[in-house]
Amino acid sequence: MNIDPESFYSDAERYDLVEGVFATGEFLEFYRRQISRYAEPVLELACGSGRLTIPLAAEGIDITGLDISSEMLDRAKLKAAERRLNTPFIHGDIRDFHLGKRFQLIFIPAQSLSHLYVRDEIEACFSCVRQHLAKNGKFLIELFNPSLPLLTRNPDQYYPLDAGRFENPDGDGEVLVTCKTHYDSASQINHIRYFYSTKSNGEEKVLSFEMRQFFPQEIDGLLAYNRFSIDHKYGSYDESVFSSDSNKQLIVCHAAEP
Repeated sequence: MNIDPESFYSDAERYDLVEGVFATGEFLEFYRRQISRYAEPVLELACGSGRLTIPLAAEGIDITGLDISSEMLDRAKLKAAERRLNTPFIHGDIRDFHLGKRFQLIFIPAQSLSHLYVRDEIEACFSCVRQHLAKNGKFLIELFNPSLPLLTRNPDQYYPLDAGRFENPDGDGEVLVTCKTHYDSASQINHIRYFYSTKSNGEEKVLSFEMRQFFPQEIDGLLAYNRFSIDHKYGSYDESVFSSDSNKQLIVCHAAEP
């Protein structure tokens, strides 16, 4: 999991441009329901710019955010301060963290587990989660259900990202965002490049990141191998049952006895 000057996660402002400054809608509501169901305190792993952490904290939820990117955490702290929130944001690695505290719910939202590329990294993360789960605590993972049509797109073609055009946070017109992807089926890693073009001056910035794809039976097997038992597997934020047509894998599990 590399953070470098050209990483998507080294430019928190452009990250928020395409992902949204704060979580809203069914994404936010899904995590709100899980917290209500499974109790607090809550630990969000790979919290990024706090786009999910902060709206939850604003509701009085006892939540801690952890992330490896200093740039993202700096933006998270700034956004929290603007809302007069004293939310704990911790600089740390989801593969190796020691907080001296246990949590009723630990979650990795927004496909962030996909930034761990090999089994040793995934198992290290799962081990840390086990060490920080309270008795009867729950672990929640959000992943894509890999789409072969998307993964096999032409790697030389530019594709618009969502709406394609976003308001420039500098107030200077629009930003056009397109992407290119190249999927390596041997490693199961999708290599992604975002191209930000400012309409007013024609400047372009390129940010990159990679996402490991977890196929449904694969992630279920990894969890079982690491002694987690699955309680629920949803296919969308409305908690519909996971199926082959689902866009998401939303997995709620607990640490099984040795």
